Amino acid sequence: MTTLNEPRFIIDTNVGHLVRKLRMLGYDTLFINPVEDAELVRIAEAEGRIVLSSDRRLFERSGLRSGRIRGLLLDNYQDHGAQLHRIVDTFGLNGALSFVRCLECNTLFVSRSREEARGQVPSYVYQTRSTFVYCPRCNQFFWEGEHVKRMRRLIGQLERRLNKTKEG
Repeated sequence: MTTLNEPRFIIDTNVGHLVRKLRMLGYDTLFINPVEDAELVRIAEAEGRIVLSSDRRLFERSGLRSGRIRGLLLDNYQDHGAQLHRIVDTFGLNGALSFVRCLECNTLFVSRSREEARGQVPSYVYQTRSTFVYCPRCNQFFWEGEHVKRMRRLIGQLERRLNKTKEG
């Protein structure tokens, strides 16, 4: 579960593909599209968020350059898995899948009983799943499906990369 002392991120459009992945890991990840660089930096400073971007010009701005605002400049030519690995490694994040945040709006999920999901999810899902979560902002129910299996594979790859980094 995400705690208040864990890092919070803000991501620009250059690395927007990382938003859902970080949220699947349980990290508070803000993504506003479109957003001007100055506004992104202002939000990062006001909310204590770490800026993630591959935009060098953004990192030349005073707040990021001076270290007043934390940020990580990502290599645009790295594959998405390598970028995620760099974030996890740089900030010492837990790379375990947590499924506690809505991938769409970043709101923390609320656990719901199977009975509460009746009529809110497809009948096949209701019959085959026993655990459900609910996003109060999106007003939607969620369950572990194929997207979670794909993310588990990505996390497995990430863990193998981290282990190789630690061994080498």
